[in-house]
Amino acid sequence: MQGLESVSVVFVTYDSGAVIGRAVASVPAGAEVVIVDNASPEGTAFMDHLARPARLVAMPRNMGFGTACNAGAKTSSGHFVLFLNPDAELETGAIEALLAAERAYGPGLFMPSIVGENGRLMRKEGSIFQPVPRGRRLKGEEIAGDYCTRFVHGAAFLAARDLFLEMGGFDERIFLYHEDDDLALRALERRLPITVIGAARVRHGGGKSSTPSLSRTFAINRLKKQSERYLRRKYARPVPVAADAAKLIGGCLLAALSFDTHRFMIRAGKLRGIFDSLERDG
Repeated sequence: MQGLESVSVVFVTYDSGAVIGRAVASVPAGAEVVIVDNASPEGTAFMDHLARPARLVAMPRNMGFGTACNAGAKTSSGHFVLFLNPDAELETGAIEALLAAERAYGPGLFMPSIVGENGRLMRKEGSIFQPVPRGRRLKGEEIAGDYCTRFVHGAAFLAARDLFLEMGGFDERIFLYHEDDDLALRALERRLPITVIGAARVRHGGGKSSTPSLSRTFAINRLKKQSERYLRRKYARPVPVAADAAKLIGGCLLAALSFDTHRFMIRAGKLRGIFDSLERDG
């Protein structure tokens, strides 16, 4: 039977010093902790104040979430790798429940139940090309036990290390966002189950992995739209440029009229991302 010593928990940080300490402290003794830092401007002084030992992988520059995750998986020594956002915390017994599920169900991608700050389950049942509207998703009280889904949340999931690497890991041409959509689509193509484990729980702050700012909000949403366009081209799906642009321009105007600067930067970032060149297409 494989226990906690068989698991490497991989965190990717970028100016995450304010939250990473709590996340690392939630990892039980026995499991390995690997922190991949994407050349944070604030540095990695947080390593000196962690509650337990951790291995640092310092990237030479910010190479994106997926590339950093892959580096962490390759560096890790565990039979299993558990990817966890730096603003997420494991609840007691979460890793043990994920391991028990892998033994019971066999190879696959295993997600804990991710709970937001409001206590509600954070769930997205379909991938970017098969979205499930919020109104059609099961309510928390309607869920009993484990269940299969069609989306793997990059904030927290466990897989056998060799399986993850054999799949090619995350697509490194995606800098940020939708790399988990892509991984889910490839898992589904292989008929590899994606299973949510009810007894494994993770608390996720959501959007707190890096220090917030308006410029960062713009940049993140620009990247999000770039990644969406890349995936549409990768999977030969139409790119609705005109419709997207019209919707985002309207959103910018509405946000400006209501003096909602944060929402304006979200829409403006995505609008810019529509017209960026995608050098990674090759």
